[in-house]
Amino acid sequence: MPVFAAEGPIRFNRDVRPIMSDTCFHCHGPDKNSRKGGLRLDIREEALKPGKSGAIPIVPGKPEESEIVTRIFTKDADDLMPPDDAHKELTAAQKEIFRRWVAEGAVYEAHWAYTPLVRPAVPKIEDARFTIHNPIDAFIAEKLIEKKAGPSSQADARMLARRLSLDITGLPPSPKQVGDFVKAAAGKSPSEVDAAYDALRESFFKSPHYGERMAVWWLDVARFTDTVGFHGDQNQRIFPYRDYVISAFNKNKPFDQFTRDQLAGDLLPNPTTEQLVASGFNRLNMMTREGGAQPKEYLAKYGAERVRTVGGAWMGATLGCSECHDHKFDPFTAKDFYAMQAFFADVKQWGVYSDYGYTKNPELKGWSNDYPFPPEIEVVSPYLKKRGEKLHAGMMAVAKKALAAVPQEQFAAWKSASQEFLAQHQKGWVTPAPQVTVSEAPVADKKKKDAPAKPAPKKDGAAAEKPKPELPQPVVEEGRKIVFSGKAADTTKVSLSVTGRVAAVWLELLPDARHGDSILRGGAKDTSFTVKPAISVQRKGADKAAAATIAYATATHEDPQYSSTVQQLNLRGGWKTSSKEWNQPQASAWILDTPVTLMEGDTLHVTIPGNMAGVMRVSVSPFAPLKPLGREWGAKLAEALKLEQLSDELAELYLTSTGTDRAAITEYRKLHSEWLACRDGKTWTMVTKAMDPLTVRILPRGNWMDETGEVTPPAVPEFLPATFRPEKDKPQATRLQLAEWLCSKENPLTPRATMNRLWKQFFGNGLSIVVDDLGAQGEPPSHPELLDWLACEFRDSGWDMQHMIRLMVSSSTYRQSSSLRADMREVDPANRLLSSQNPRRLDAEFVRDNALAISGALNRDLGGPSVKPYQPADYYENLQFPDRNYIADADDRQWRRGVYMHWQRTFLHPMLANFDAPMRDECTALRNNSNTPQQALTLLNDPTFVEAARVFAVRLLEAKSTDPAKPLDDAARLNRAFMLAVSRPAKKEERESLLGFLNAQREAFKANTADAELSLKVGLKPVPAELDKAEVAAWTSVCRVILNLHETITRY
Repeated sequence: MPVFAAEGPIRFNRDVRPIMSDTCFHCHGPDKNSRKGGLRLDIREEALKPGKSGAIPIVPGKPEESEIVTRIFTKDADDLMPPDDAHKELTAAQKEIFRRWVAEGAVYEAHWAYTPLVRPAVPKIEDARFTIHNPIDAFIAEKLIEKKAGPSSQADARMLARRLSLDITGLPPSPKQVGDFVKAAAGKSPSEVDAAYDALRESFFKSPHYGERMAVWWLDVARFTDTVGFHGDQNQRIFPYRDYVISAFNKNKPFDQFTRDQLAGDLLPNPTTEQLVASGFNRLNMMTREGGAQPKEYLAKYGAERVRTVGGAWMGATLGCSECHDHKFDPFTAKDFYAMQAFFADVKQWGVYSDYGYTKNPELKGWSNDYPFPPEIEVVSPYLKKRGEKLHAGMMAVAKKALAAVPQEQFAAWKSASQEFLAQHQKGWVTPAPQVTVSEAPVADKKKKDAPAKPAPKKDGAAAEKPKPELPQPVVEEGRKIVFSGKAADTTKVSLSVTGRVAAVWLELLPDARHGDSILRGGAKDTSFTVKPAISVQRKGADKAAAATIAYATATHEDPQYSSTVQQLNLRGGWKTSSKEWNQPQASAWILDTPVTLMEGDTLHVTIPGNMAGVMRVSVSPFAPLKPLGREWGAKLAEALKLEQLSDELAELYLTSTGTDRAAITEYRKLHSEWLACRDGKTWTMVTKAMDPLTVRILPRGNWMDETGEVTPPAVPEFLPATFRPEKDKPQATRLQLAEWLCSKENPLTPRATMNRLWKQFFGNGLSIVVDDLGAQGEPPSHPELLDWLACEFRDSGWDMQHMIRLMVSSSTYRQSSSLRADMREVDPANRLLSSQNPRRLDAEFVRDNALAISGALNRDLGGPSVKPYQPADYYENLQFPDRNYIADADDRQWRRGVYMHWQRTFLHPMLANFDAPMRDECTALRNNSNTPQQALTLLNDPTFVEAARVFAVRLLEAKSTDPAKPLDDAARLNRAFMLAVSRPAKKEERESLLGFLNAQREAFKANTADAELSLKVGLKPVPAELDKAEVAAWTSVCRVILNLHETITRY
């Protein structure tokens, strides 16, 4: 039965269409290819025509003469409709609705979602039971009065404060916020209470966490993830898009501009960097780099996915149903589907993002396997910039603290020796005479043993060992340059006899006319050489060399195709030379973890496998550079060494170049590694770039190999109004025109779909409960006039999202108690009439945020790259191409908000999956909402929640009483725990039960301290040494119970 079944006159949209859509339209609806008997029931004119048998399906006012009524009531199985094999049997009530509808004249209505938007009049409510704060309350009251029902009382102040905070910021309110509001509302007049409520609401709007909360629903529809989904599900670089979305909500960017930025940011006049970042929306479809995949097939997949996404995100329409045929229930045709796809035919992309020889993708050549998804642009991340500054300050503090412990005379001696070195070697490097050995390239016969090289002419004091007869021999020339010949990528070992301290090795690749002015052999211009040296020290008289550990590396250039910068290289993967700078000197510096001091007779070996260099020079330095500026960085060092006062740079230089304080250097290296990852605040992000559009044609049955279909220029669905239509000899419509149409007065779908979805966020269900389908397979809105009023208000307000949220949360409807009323259980069991608020479980991200915020562990930093919380070991065991390990963050990023969690499409984090977060492989407008044992087990056993409980316990134990004469006892701490978790004191029965449990746990852990210590080892957060471990463990047990309460993870 429809929601408000058939009281008074039958209405087609409310009562009949849902039944027809479910039981009739599959065979007698819009899809001409599946229509049976020539009968079409979705259009009145067609339903009144005689059928092939001569019978008339519908005779208005005469059900006894209407074939449709006869067929649904017949007892003859051969004539019954729907037939038995359709498994769509009508109930007696549904049959009666059909009969009454025909008897009343069989009046059809245009489908409610597709009708033009007209602002309805606001009902006048004179019933004193209702408080009307704004038109929302009037529309809700009208329906309740029709049912002879009234509203619920207003929720108490504590519940209202918690509800507002969770709905607007996704975080629980602080006890102070709750207490201040309770005090402001206590015993006050209604207007004073409203003023206090408004002030609390605005404080939440001003929070930057508002944008994080609002971003979650949009990231679902935008299918934002950190990985590409198909095949190997590799990482992609896109987090600045998420930052854009958060910022857009915090700035209250008008929704129409929000739409233009994302669908067509690159097509706007003089687009800003922000708008280009926003255009990454079009790149969030799943992609592949599978060897052997067919580019044409995947281009078809990408195009179809974008149509489904636009339909889901803006139109509330299931456009995907018309990819293979006309929609069976709604008026979307296959032609409409491909005409929509044609809008995106200019998005520059590749069907298969690989360079394996299967596909011809010349623009992809040389792209790193980890980041193969151009086009991309480099942008500044405020989060990375701020984090980098914080980490750098930490590095300097470590260096200064270490230097403060060094005797003054020791530091003075180092400074003097450093100045003397720079006086002799102004560039900061010394180039000893090299001895060079070459061995086979990897492609040569691996069974052959290395042989000494032939002697080369000695120049500039250099000596060259014998190369193998069959390999080209290197020559050491003036300037101690090593000149290679031939095309082999050999393994080169450069041995240096040098004395003194060595902190870094400098490898230069130099262009040379003998190699076509290239840095690589044979004049190579369009390729790169991965430099991955191994450094070792062979002491005098020793048979073997001991490997030296490389701490980090730097380089003189940055290849924009890679995530590494001047400051950061992947030591496991090596440093890749730039093919774009093939005729320019390039160099990399390799800094040792511990500087080595070489004595007379010692040798430093630098081994370079797969060497393709044409001319190379190897130098060493007693200094560990952070940013080598060519070979002239020594001048800057000399300036720093002249300073009398202790500078940050000087302290850092001493620590990294001497390496004597191992504890300090270890701490410094950790901070330094994280600082390098911040890349001076810069990052890369995928964007949309327009190209000449591909030809789009209808694919019969969705078959990407069938090219017989009609070519379709860009166009919006034909049955919807639009000022632009394809015209011969006129330019094709663009993505920008599509974006403008979506938010135009012509299109009623975007404001209806958006407001329906927003209503769900604040009232638990949409006015039309199926928020991802406003079509015939969805459900008519419970309050159609209210939905249209909201849609008109949204559009006419300038697409102001915060304005609409203010209206919703300021209504008395929103502020009602969420207690289920006995008098409404029979009348309205699903609470569609909104006689009370709807409680709902928090979404997955906010379940996590809630626990971290309650415990005090939450890191409230805004924006930045995705983070990796604790995750079960070997969870990625079957994630391949490439194989990879999940490495959880080991610093304060571990406690960041759920919106920033790493989103692996094929292996979604178990906590997110258990709480119904979507994989985001498709646009998701409606999340599942389950209640499963896995959720309780997650709250009890996931390391994030176990650690949060312990941090929560520490927070309670460290709390101080506001009255020194009354120290906190167990009962007071328990009350504080409930205030933090659910914004109220513990009830008597809760207090008695949990205090008994606390004492039992306390005794158990005192009797077994090993168990206590074991229970406190989960997670990174340390337990303060001054706290008794048994006491912390006992309170942790109590806190685990509180964090697992239904009330804790529910918004009432």
